[in-house]
Amino acid sequence: MTLAANATVSAGLLRCSSSSSGSRAARPTRLRCTAAYAPGLGSSAPNGASSAHRHRSNELTVSSGGPLSVLLSGAGGAAVAAAIEGAAKSGAAPSITINVYAADPAAAVAPPGEAVPVKAVLSPPEVYAACAKMGAYKASQPAWKNLMLAVAAGCYTAMFGALLLMVGPNCGGLAASNPGLARYITGAIGLPFQLMVIMVCGAELFTGSTAMVTAAYYEGKVSLRQLGRQWAGSYAGNALGCALGVALLLGSGVVKGLMPGVSAISLAKISYPLHQTFIKAVLANWFVCLAVWQATAAQTAGGKFISILGPLSAFIAIGFEHCIANMVFVPLGILMGVPGVTWEAFLFKNLIPVTLGNIFAGAVCVATLYSMAYGQLGKRVQRSLDLAELLRLRRAGLRYSR
Repeated sequence: MTLAANATVSAGLLRCSSSSSGSRAARPTRLRCTAAYAPGLGSSAPNGASSAHRHRSNELTVSSGGPLSVLLSGAGGAAVAAAIEGAAKSGAAPSITINVYAADPAAAVAPPGEAVPVKAVLSPPEVYAACAKMGAYKASQPAWKNLMLAVAAGCYTAMFGALLLMVGPNCGGLAASNPGLARYITGAIGLPFQLMVIMVCGAELFTGSTAMVTAAYYEGKVSLRQLGRQWAGSYAGNALGCALGVALLLGSGVVKGLMPGVSAISLAKISYPLHQTFIKAVLANWFVCLAVWQATAAQTAGGKFISILGPLSAFIAIGFEHCIANMVFVPLGILMGVPGVTWEAFLFKNLIPVTLGNIFAGAVCVATLYSMAYGQLGKRVQRSLDLAELLRLRRAGLRYSR
């Protein structure tokens, strides 16, 4: 006989469903688990709660690709298997709760009947480890898949970039009375949705990879050659995707409504001194990579969006430079005939310095910083400092202790 225990959901708790064949010997059992977070519900579902009431909770995916399979072994696995077998004999469905952390698929088993809160935010060391692991995954993908997902990210940039151009720059009355609010609306409506789609649905954005894949390199998970190949593929794919997105926007007939933003933004982006453009690019991708870091830490869809909204709206409202977004805004200006906006100016006055600044931010300001704090770079620095202290004490004739 096969028995399946029904999954139950209560606020902030993780409950799991399991299946086992009815046998007399306890044996390892596979548990299939999902997590749910239901704001506003009580700590446990009332006995008479309807399935519709539980269904209104927001689903939180513990692992990409669906429910998480956990192999129960040892004392915990034997206890759960015994509980399932006992329930099978009595004809009842067992209630089993386990604790699952998104960063650690090898979940620990809680005592039967006890509810364990779901971990909603990873700690800083866990975030760095998760980002380095994701960077290694990105670098391990076949070139065609990396290119395909990068093209998708470029298309998303054009699609949500069009939303930015349609809303913020067309708020002329608001810009005259409250320019700061108008700039924030421009930053908050458009590109934050692009990064949310990329993080949730999956796509390859070059600027985020400058931090994630660099972190994987620092941790010895990828080679320098793999890093270069991933960067090159994602950059080329983003460029192709942006070109495709621009072509679709031009063919759609909506560009007339985008022209106020296209004219102002494309002309501004080629008008700054090179050193200012480079610094703006550093600050832009510092914000973007912090958004990626925070979204990786957040384990709910709402948490991911809030994590993305703040940094992205900030860099856009302030006026910093992002190389992939500029592959949409400036070519639109060129193709729509904005005076003074040319391919040569775009390439040498914007795209090259912005790309270099974006790389510096992701690789140095984010990946290097957090590897120093939580990864192998920090361990190497500490070993070097310890060795220097040991040599100093030996020269002084003293013993070293730590």
